[in-house]
Amino acid sequence: MKICQDILSERKPPSASSVSEVMEKHTMEIMKKLESRIPLQIKSYSDFSREYMKLLEEIFDIDYAIENKMFGNFGMDEKSIKLLDNYLEMGSKFYTSNIDMSNEFFKGYLNMRLSVMESYNRFLKQFSTNFRTYPDSAKMKT
Repeated sequence: MKICQDILSERKPPSASSVSEVMEKHTMEIMKKLESRIPLQIKSYSDFSREYMKLLEEIFDIDYAIENKMFGNFGMDEKSIKLLDNYLEMGSKFYTSNIDMSNEFFKGYLNMRLSVMESYNRFLKQFSTNFRTYPDSAKMKT
């Protein structure tokens, strides 16, 4: 409770002269904060992906070493290796196809949302223009 009181006592009165200005100020502050985080999110994802690739390389280096030490003397049947390759190729194609489809779906989803926002923005601009040019009802009574 004391923390809330401290926060409330630290609040400054709004410097804006209207409700719309106050709302705009805080909305824009939030949007700018969110927008400022995009480069960090992209960098973090890139760093994660790079480390994941290093991890996979290390795993397969160990896998090669184990395969050579443990199974090197036995030799692997070419037919078995070919069957494994075919099986994993089918799985890889399935997953890469799903990645492509997901990417296209997400791209379409974002384009649709952008289109809706652009349409709504045009509507609001037209509404604003009409509202500003509409005769004032107080003036019409006289």
